[in-house]
Amino acid sequence: MRFIMLYVLLSANVFGAFPYMYKDDKGYSVEIPKKPTRIVIGGGMWPLPSVVIMLEKSAKSIVYMPKSSKNVLKNSFLLDMFPEINAIPSGENENIEDLLSLKPDLFVCHSANIKLCQAMKQSKIPTIELSVNKWGYNSFETIKGWITVLAPILDVEIKAKRFLDFTQSIQDEMMKKVRAKSNNIKPKALVIHYFESDKAIWAGGIFADYLLQTSGGQNVIASQNIVKITLEDIYKLNPDIIYINNFNTLMPQDILKSPLWKPIKAIQNKRVYKFPLGSYRPFAPSVDLSILLQWLYMCNNPSEMDFDTLLHSTEVFYRTYFDLHLSKKQIMSIFSPTREAGEIK
Repeated sequence: MRFIMLYVLLSANVFGAFPYMYKDDKGYSVEIPKKPTRIVIGGGMWPLPSVVIMLEKSAKSIVYMPKSSKNVLKNSFLLDMFPEINAIPSGENENIEDLLSLKPDLFVCHSANIKLCQAMKQSKIPTIELSVNKWGYNSFETIKGWITVLAPILDVEIKAKRFLDFTQSIQDEMMKKVRAKSNNIKPKALVIHYFESDKAIWAGGIFADYLLQTSGGQNVIASQNIVKITLEDIYKLNPDIIYINNFNTLMPQDILKSPLWKPIKAIQNKRVYKFPLGSYRPFAPSVDLSILLQWLYMCNNPSEMDFDTLLHSTEVFYRTYFDLHLSKKQIMSIFSPTREAGEIK
């Protein structure tokens, strides 16, 4: 009898605690009988495919993802590691019958897409509804919230805890270094989210405050929303640094070479930077947060720039926490993303 009980306990640890009862904060609950092998990710949850792939070290359980997600994966090191990404269907299909035809055993949707989430839940397929703004646009708390939900379902709780503990330690280290600055003068920074023309630029908002404050910068856009501004507005803001995230195809050289942008301090001092691109676009919550925070800290504090150390830290990070052995070329590509990676349609 004692042997049988020991076997049951060991089996639960090895094979996961299934069936697993999932309950969200809206009162929805569902039993997940086994680890999912056919996951449909829809409803605007663009960052989720990369999170699932990194946690599982495989893309084989994903049978559908948003088109924007697939585009960025095809322009990241993940395609080298997991060529099966190419074969995964993608799009913006919200027809529940079409999604059910993929024979999913797990749906994941964006809580803002109420209609689709409700249809998924009513289909009787276990559905995970995730929020982007539940944690006040704190990048770490958001990725922690997502992974806390996903880890037991994907049976990767030990791996997830190690990753989250490390990422929090990097966050805390960056914040400690920022607080220790004697003069506490933070560079004014602008994050460009989307660029249409000099008269239509979307900037700041959502995760910009957390990312800049944690890494020692000051957000010149005082709004939690992404706001539409013009080049004339940027003249007035006159940021010390301009960051361009990966949700657009704009590159630093595009504005550095433009005569119209020359009056801006960031242009004059050549402090225009494209966000790195790891497993996903890290302006949004991603497992690459620790790398992004270290990179931002160095850009905000150029006297402490040590790019060789950052490259080494990046290699160690992916190897230690995700068992991915990146080549030097792949590591360098993270910090020099292609223009095509910014295409979201």
